[in-house]
Order: sequence, then C-alpha cells, then structure tokens
Amino acid sequence: MEAKLSGKEKLAVLALWVASLVFVGLGVALMIWPTEILAGVEVKFESPTAFADIRADYGGCIFGLGVFLVWCATQRLLIRPGLICVGLVFSGYSIARLLSLAIDGQPKRIIFILLAVELCGAFISFGVSQWAPRRNLN
Repeated sequence: MEAKLSGKEKLAVLALWVASLVFVGLGVALMIWPTEILAGVEVKFESPTAFADIRADYGGCIFGLGVFLVWCATQRLLIRPGLICVGLVFSGYSIARLLSLAIDGQPKRIIFILLAVELCGAFISFGVSQWAPRRNLN
C-alpha cells in the first residue's frame, strides 16, 4: 500500500499535470492550426510537404511528449523523471534560442518572451522535481 502524498508531493504532481496538459494541448493546436500559431515567430509554409513536416515536428512531437508526461503523472515513481524531462525540454529550447541570439542576431520581442517562459519552466520543473514522491524503501 502506497503512502499518502505530502503537500509538496501533491504540488509536484500538479506541476507535472499542468505541464503535460500544456504540451498535449499545444501539440494538438499545432497539428490543427500551425499557420496561425506560428505566424508570430514568422514560420512560413509554402507546400504540403512543409505543412506535413511542421505538423509532425511541432505538433506531433509536442503532443507525443505531452502524452508521455500524462503517463508519468499517473505513475508515482515516474513523477520525478517526468518533471526532469520537462526541465530538460525547456532547457533545450532555451539553449537553442540563446545560441540563435549569438549566431543570428536580434529577433523580435516574442522570442525573448518565449525564452523567459522556457527558462522559468526549466527552473520550476527542476526545482519541483525535488518534491516528487520518492520510493519508499521500508
């Protein structure tokens, strides 16, 4: 029988559920409305091939990650790995944006907003992962 979750453990689970639902929702939205969602970052679509790839790379991958995170949120021992996964994904986005700043120059303001959100997401995910339920060795 598993022990009840403490307050901090419940917050870790909640954080993972929020992240998983954001990823699932964003993935679905990017599969259905890629043009509208990516217009703000100036991604252009010029052929059915481009649409197929954008829907897969942006929508499908993010959706798949979200489903994986839902699974992690339902498994007590996968809550910490799920949160670490979220932190790593946000860190990867952040590193890529910073690299682009160094290589490509000054982007529009939206990129700085996304960078701030991703850095906060990484920081929160890694921090809250420390509150995740641990294996009971008793």
